[in-house]
Amino acid sequence: MGIIINFLIIVFDNLASNCYRDFGNRNDVEQDYIFVLGILFGIVNGSCRLMWGYLMDRFGFKPLMLIISFIEISIAASFYFIVKINILYFICVLLISLCIGGHFSMLAPLFNKVYGVGIGPQTYGICGIFIGLTNLTGPLLCAFFLDNKSDFLIAFLIAGSIIIIKILCLILFDESEKYNFDEMEGNNDLGKIERESTKIERKN
Repeated sequence: MGIIINFLIIVFDNLASNCYRDFGNRNDVEQDYIFVLGILFGIVNGSCRLMWGYLMDRFGFKPLMLIISFIEISIAASFYFIVKINILYFICVLLISLCIGGHFSMLAPLFNKVYGVGIGPQTYGICGIFIGLTNLTGPLLCAFFLDNKSDFLIAFLIAGSIIIIKILCLILFDESEKYNFDEMEGNNDLGKIERESTKIERKN
């Protein structure tokens, strides 16, 4: 479940962050808005991470990620249409940046919480491969698929559908269910006993 959520979690955000400039230009958004967004996008993304970390400590991963997901699905459903209103387009892009900051500030602590500090970072590194694959979707779509204005609508609707799948996965996800280290250690001890027995038999 964790791997699936990792793959689904930033599909829309990554798509929107890669195409919002091109999308705005094709819809005649004022260049001043796009220029300021280019500056503020990274600032909002980086500065909000402390806020998301604090909120996760207070409320946990699942409630906050559900809130982020509902923000994303609202933007995915309306982004194509509100682009004609510059200020709404501006706000939506900054909300996307806010959501991206939430994803990356909460994922690493989640793995430590579920798997412990022993293997949490290693597990997050493995699942990070799927985040990397997701990161490729945005540039690839922009380069090979988004040729016409209508293509953006299709892309946003597909990304919105993926968000629905993510919400369903989050509903089924239980962040309080921790990895069973005792069972793992028991299996390791059994393996050691079996290996020692094999060595004794070979000597005899």
